[in-house]
Amino acid sequence: MIHETTIETCSVRGVRLYEMRHVVDTVRGHLAVVDFQQELPFQPQRCFLTYAIPGEQVRGEHAHRRCAQFLVCTHGECHLRVDDGENCEEFCLNRPTFGVLVPPMVWATEHLHSPDSVLMVLASRPYEPEDYIRDYRDFLNAAKQSK
Repeated sequence: MIHETTIETCSVRGVRLYEMRHVVDTVRGHLAVVDFQQELPFQPQRCFLTYAIPGEQVRGEHAHRRCAQFLVCTHGECHLRVDDGENCEEFCLNRPTFGVLVPPMVWATEHLHSPDSVLMVLASRPYEPEDYIRDYRDFLNAAKQSK
C-alpha cells in the first residue's frame, strides 16, 4: 500500500509537519521517501545523526539565522519543541515517516530521547558557527527584529 506525502502547518511560523510518502509492504519491508526537489524547500547541504543520547540529556537548544533543517527520528523516538518567539509547539518524532521542517529563526530543542533513538537532520547549509543563536534571550531579540 502506498501513502502519499502530506504536509501540514502549525502555529509556529514556518514549521511544517510531513507525513512522508511511504510504502507498507509486510513481505519485503517498508520504504519511506522524501523527494528533495518536490517536497523540501531546500537542497540538503549537510546531514547529521544524533544517537545514544544519555538519560535526560537535551540536544539543540538553539536557532539558526539562515539554515533550515528537516528532522526525522529514524529509530526510537524523541520530542521536538519549536518556538518562534511567540508560539511554541511540541511533537513526538516516533516513526521514520514523520518529519518536521524547522525554518531559520525558530528555536528548536530535542529531548525525551528513547535509549534507541536515532535522529537524522538534513540541513540547508554547511556548518557555520556564526549562524547559530545559542542564547534564548538573544534569540527573542533577534526574532522581534526580524518581523
